[in-house]
Amino acid sequence: LREARQFNPREFRVVASPQVVELLLDEESPHLAGLSDFIGKPISLQTEAAMGQEQYDIVLL
Repeated sequence: LREARQFNPREFRVVASPQVVELLLDEESPHLAGLSDFIGKPISLQTEAAMGQEQYDIVLL
């Protein structure tokens, strides 16, 4: 949230393994939508097959 205030991105992109993205789109989708509403910015997801389940990046766009 500090980054959102400091840089004021148009959106956030979560880059993660396909398994993590699938989980975020399925079981965790209500929480992801709530977070997007809370920060007032869209959150997009991108898969990266080379990443492990414990790895992720958040890109400010």
